[in-house]
Amino acid sequence: GLLSLTTVDYQQPKNDEIDLPTGCISDSYLTGEIFGSHISLEDVPNLCDRVVLCPKTEHSLIVNEQVLQHLPGVETVYSSVDDIECEDGEDVCNYPTEFLNSLTPSGMPPHKLNLKANAIAMLL
Repeated sequence: GLLSLTTVDYQQPKNDEIDLPTGCISDSYLTGEIFGSHISLEDVPNLCDRVVLCPKTEHSLIVNEQVLQHLPGVETVYSSVDDIECEDGEDVCNYPTEFLNSLTPSGMPPHKLNLKANAIAMLL
């Protein structure tokens, strides 16, 4: 698994890429292989030892949405505020609403945050 990637000496390839062992490669949805097709509250103690590492925030948002689909219940969408405050008001037209909604700074939730009852959310 992942630990073997840190303990095995790999020869440094010319293009800074390595070949992953086949056990680290998913043939289907990664979340389904790690968490199963359905997640219930009774599964939480068993799921605490499982993790998906994502190289970028955009990847973690995709994984979070996929995991949310495995949880029972109705999804609720929470939207961020998409207004800007400027003293002179001139900069407002430089930041269209669509642009503001597309931003997801590190450590911040997406513009449309989907949650379900009993879903675990980390607040920083």
